[in-house]
Amino acid sequence: MDNNLIGTWNSDETDGATQKALGKVTITFTEDGKLIYDIFEGDKQQRMIMVYKVHDDTIISDQPSHPQEQRTKYEIENGDTLILDFEGDKTVFNRSKQ
Repeated sequence: MDNNLIGTWNSDETDGATQKALGKVTITFTEDGKLIYDIFEGDKQQRMIMVYKVHDDTIISDQPSHPQEQRTKYEIENGDTLILDFEGDKTVFNRSKQ
């Protein structure tokens, strides 16, 4: 487990590649291994609850209701910027100030 991941992260609205790939997304990593993924489109919100674990620089996530393990490389810059690299596509998240 990487305690630096714990908390809520918001997709970077100033990063064009992230906005094109994801739009407005919030991800929350909990201490007990849950990964909550919220997608916002207009006035609608879609939530996926997954589980995760960390191995070296990789987040291994799975959605129990539709099992399929996925591996995403990550790095944290300056403690408040999370960069995810899923099969070469990089997205940027900022730690929530709340």
